[in-house]
This record gives sequence, C-alpha cells and structure tokens, in this order.
Amino acid sequence: MARIRKTHKLEGFSGRVGKHLKLQDKADGRKQIEHHPAPGPHTEDQWEVFKEAVAYARQAQNLPEYQHEAEVRHTSAFKVATADFLHCPEIVRVDLENYHGHMGDPIDIEAHADVAVTGVGLLLLDEENHLLEMGMAQKHGDVWRYLATHEARSHHHIRVIVDAADLPGHLTESRIEVDV
Repeated sequence: MARIRKTHKLEGFSGRVGKHLKLQDKADGRKQIEHHPAPGPHTEDQWEVFKEAVAYARQAQNLPEYQHEAEVRHTSAFKVATADFLHCPEIVRVDLENYHGHMGDPIDIEAHADVAVTGVGLLLLDEENHLLEMGMAQKHGDVWRYLATHEARSHHHIRVIVDAADLPGHLTESRIEVDV
C-alpha cells in the first residue's frame, strides 16, 4: 500500500492503474494505491453464457415465480432470473431404500434449483440397458416421488437415471445402480 502526499495532481482520478494497482479515495479524504490482482480471464464461452442469461432474464422476468422470489430476496426479478439461468438444478439425493422391483414401490428424489424444480423424470433400465419403465415423478412434500409402474423382479440389477429440470429448461442428470 502506498500513500500519496500531493493529491491535487490526482483530482478526479480513481480506479485501476495497470493490471495490479488500484487508486482509491479513503473516508478521511486521502488517496491510496493498493495492490489488487487482475480480474480472472473470461473465456468467450463464459461471455456467451452470460449474454444468454441476460437475454433469458429479459423475457422471463415477468414470470410469477421470479416476481415472487424477487420480493422474498428484496431484489429485481431480472436479477433472480439471470442467476437462475446461470445455475443448473441439483439432484441432492435419490432414495432407493423402498424400491424392491415391485409395482408401486416408491423412489424419492430430493432436487433443488435457484427458484424452482419444474420436473423430475426417471428411466429404469436392466443390466443390458433395456428400458424397463420411464415416467415423471410427482411433487410429494419436500421430495419428488416416483411410483414404479412395472414389476422388475426377474431383473437383478437395475440402473436408475434421474433428471431434474428448472425454469430456464436446464437438465441435471444422476445415475444410480441397485440390485433388487
């Protein structure tokens, strides 16, 4: 940190000087130069994703989900929609404890998104990747619940593929294998 004694030559100046120095006005009126690392490099892909997020937010900011969340967070619906676009949904847990390969057995999924998970889908495959069944889970309290629609008793090894979607349409996938 460097202190500047004759500040009259720097009146009106502030901000970065080169890549690593920043000129700041202090509360007591002094000017000070501090070392600040340069901001990290941004790839073209990151800028493109950000531009897509802004474009999405412009058209989606009037959705009731974003309006409500903006009120809760004390911010704008535009900012909420932009952040939602930049974060994919997360599948936290797939509970296969009560699934035994019988029709009606539940599979519970805990999934989260910045604003809302809009859907959770499942595929159940046998050990040779043949489709046993597929469908959409239903919201059941704090989890999404899928009830098996077919018997899978003759299959010993089941592969479960779960995907969760959010308002911008992003999908997150999780794969779990279980012996029944």
